[in-house]
Amino acid sequence: MIHELRILPPLAIARFGSAATPMDNYDAVVDPANPLGYRTLRPAETLEVDSDSGAITRAFVPDALSFSENGALRPVAPFLEVWALVGDEQLSGGGRLEALTTTLLQEEGASADDLRWQVQVANLKVVRRTGDANDAVRADSGEFSDHARRALVGECENFLPGKTIGFGHVQYIRPTANHPEIRLRFTPAAGRVYGSNREPFPDEQTPDPNISDVVYDAQRGGWDGYSDDRREPRITAPWQIYAGRPIGDRHVSAGYLDDGCDGVLRVTLEVGGRTLRALGRVGAGPPTYVPDAAPIRTVADELEQALLGPEVEPADATFERVEEIVRRAFETVRLMNTTFWNVNGMGGGRPIMAPSLVDAIAVENLHQSLLVALRSGSAPWFGDVLRDHDDAADSTDRGRRKMPAMMRGADGRLMTLTRRQIALIRTLAQGPLFTEEEPEP
Repeated sequence: MIHELRILPPLAIARFGSAATPMDNYDAVVDPANPLGYRTLRPAETLEVDSDSGAITRAFVPDALSFSENGALRPVAPFLEVWALVGDEQLSGGGRLEALTTTLLQEEGASADDLRWQVQVANLKVVRRTGDANDAVRADSGEFSDHARRALVGECENFLPGKTIGFGHVQYIRPTANHPEIRLRFTPAAGRVYGSNREPFPDEQTPDPNISDVVYDAQRGGWDGYSDDRREPRITAPWQIYAGRPIGDRHVSAGYLDDGCDGVLRVTLEVGGRTLRALGRVGAGPPTYVPDAAPIRTVADELEQALLGPEVEPADATFERVEEIVRRAFETVRLMNTTFWNVNGMGGGRPIMAPSLVDAIAVENLHQSLLVALRSGSAPWFGDVLRDHDDAADSTDRGRRKMPAMMRGADGRLMTLTRRQIALIRTLAQGPLFTEEEPEP
């Protein structure tokens, strides 16, 4: 018996792209012999979908990876799978998770046609600033059970008549004998910029070539020409991150919008007189322009801390996890102009460190030495040089030299790791790996 449904992954992030063919799957693999080298992008199994029938036509591993097609970026279009909690719930204490397939549905007296999907996404970037509910851009697929593509058409009360923003499309994948699993695919939009019907700024003679369409009615809404008031409690950090121009002491919005979105998807199954539902989340964002590296602090780190808390158990603090944090720190700083940010970082005007310590070779040698020290158990000092979460505003010379150095967080303050990341490092540094005592037999 199916007790509950799950959508996995519970959160899927798509990436913009205007090419017709979605990006192939790949793994970013670390070379154990060169842990600070560039990760190798290794092609992985990829599912090809026929857009008309909605069926998977083949599963293959590409010979090579290409991030573009005919000069256009290929979008990342994730699959979201439905899983079922099955088994004897009373005997097994909750049952077990299995991928929901046509076979499992048949055992319940149901079919793939009995599943109903609904996807609702929105772009709330403008309404977050203006506070005008009519500035929200929303799309709703409505309920569907067929396998045709469903366009996600973003509508807004303050748009010009007949104007919309496309947020991409979703498609319920048709199960087959070779691929009987229940899946939905989310394909994001191309990553285009939209504008309002205002006149260009005084120093602009021609329309902005980046605007693909004029959709916003500046006579109805206030986004075009909007300016933040830093005293407003609803304005959260960072402010002034929207496209605009300085006019006097104000940052004035140029009235731009984009086709990024996030939202929820629901699946419903009526079976055996019961209604089973599951919820998942999707979002769309810019392409991964550096696919062979990972940021030092990611959404996954935030979610892990939200789920498990800022403290860690000693067993969680493994060398592999701490090494990955060091690797990501190096990959982040490798993309920076360290010479520039050494002087122009937080509290700029004074170098953070001696120039000889921040050139590319010195930074690489520093991280390489740190990894060697971690592996040999001789880096108990590592945890002491980390910047704590409540020291992000410490722009003294000592505070600016804390790790990670020369980086800022989203609030414009000095960058810190999450409290859980810091706890992993310090727990490992205080553990048996860094003590001289003999382990107990």
